[in-house]
Parts: sequence; C-alpha cells; structure tokens
Amino acid sequence: MSEVELVIIAIAAVLTAALTAVAGAGGGVVSLVIMLQFVDPVVAIPAHGVVQLVSNGTRTITMREDAQTSLLRWYLPFLLPATIVGYFIAEGIPRETGRAVVGVFALLAVWWPAATAWLAPSAGGVRRLSLVGAVAGLLNPTIGATGPLIAPAFRTVTADHIGFVATFSLVQTINHTAKVAVFGVAGFVWSDRLPMIVIASIGVVIGTRVGARYIRRFDPEVLGRVFQVAVTLGAVRLLVGLF
Repeated sequence: MSEVELVIIAIAAVLTAALTAVAGAGGGVVSLVIMLQFVDPVVAIPAHGVVQLVSNGTRTITMREDAQTSLLRWYLPFLLPATIVGYFIAEGIPRETGRAVVGVFALLAVWWPAATAWLAPSAGGVRRLSLVGAVAGLLNPTIGATGPLIAPAFRTVTADHIGFVATFSLVQTINHTAKVAVFGVAGFVWSDRLPMIVIASIGVVIGTRVGARYIRRFDPEVLGRVFQVAVTLGAVRLLVGLF
C-alpha cells in the first residue's frame, strides 16, 4: 500500500469516526467502502474490524455512563455462533462478488432505509434483540459493516440519542471483537496489514474524541446528507469497478 493511500485512509478514519460519534452509526460503512478501493474484501473486512473495534471501544469508554447495558442479555447469546457461521459463508464468496455485496448493501442502507430497518422491534420489544444479534453475527464477516442494518433496532429501545450512541458503541465493540477473534483463529495474518491498521486506528481515536466533544453542536440532517453522498460515491465506484 502506497503512502498516498495510507494518508487517504487516515483522513477517512478521522472523519468517519467523528461522524459516527455524532450520528451514532454510519461511519463504519464509509470507512469500509474507502478501504475497499485499495484492498480486497478478504483483507479489508478483518482489518476494518480491528479499526472499528478501536473506534467503538474508544467511544464506549468516553460515553460509558450513558450506555444501557441491560440490553446486552438479549443481544449476545447468538452473536458469536452466528459470526462463526458467517465467516465460513464469507470464505466461499468470490472477491468481486464480495465487493458487489458491500456496494449494494451500502446503497440500500442510505437510500432505502426501510429495506434495512425491518429488524427494529416495537418500543420496549427488547426480546427481538436476540434475532438482531444473530443477524449481525451472520452478516458481519460478509459485509463487514452492519451498523446501518442493526442501528434502527437500538434506536427503538434506547431512551434518547445520547443513550443510543453510547449503547450502540458498546454493541459494535462487541460485534467487532467477535469478528476479529474469528478471523484471528482462522489464521488471518494481521502483520501483513499492520501499517494500514495502525494509522487508521490512530485516526479513529482522534475522530471519536472530536465527535464526542462536539456531539451537541452538529446538525444531524446535514451529517446525514454528507454520509449519503460519501457512501454513494464509494459504493458506485466499487460496483463500476466490477465491469
């Protein structure tokens, strides 16, 4: 990976982490789409998992007092078993198909939210979070960034926006820990992508601190538009590159 590509990934890491710290979700999709411009899905998804683990872990520590941890008892039981199954599915997907899957999912997430919001339980319906955990585990190794898919479920069952951001950061920290553990046990060689992982991890720590500090000053609607444009450009480039 060239120095220019590393700089682009570092800048993207700062901006997407700040976006996620404010909006609660979305930055991970942009970050993954950008990584996929330079490396294959079999590399990008596990490397992205480490970076997002750092990003969400930092945000979880920063906002730990606002997290609704009681929700985890419904979410966790099926997460790891489903992640293991998802890994074997991802192993059988060809490289170009993997790029297409991520690109299509990213476009659905930003332009047709109803297609990815079907998991959301009714208010107070926390038991459905068990299904959400299973779906997240199954798809995490395949599409890499399931935030837009499962975020509506946690928006429904958390008290307010700050509670949602804090709780979802904790959930995503656990999701990425499971994914990184499964890829690690399967033999992924982390050292081969260490420069990209380290520089992106530093970027997300900076972005998370900036976003968490100014979370109440940003207009969510403006951020939503920026997110849509960024994801769309990256996703289209992924899909066009297949032909």
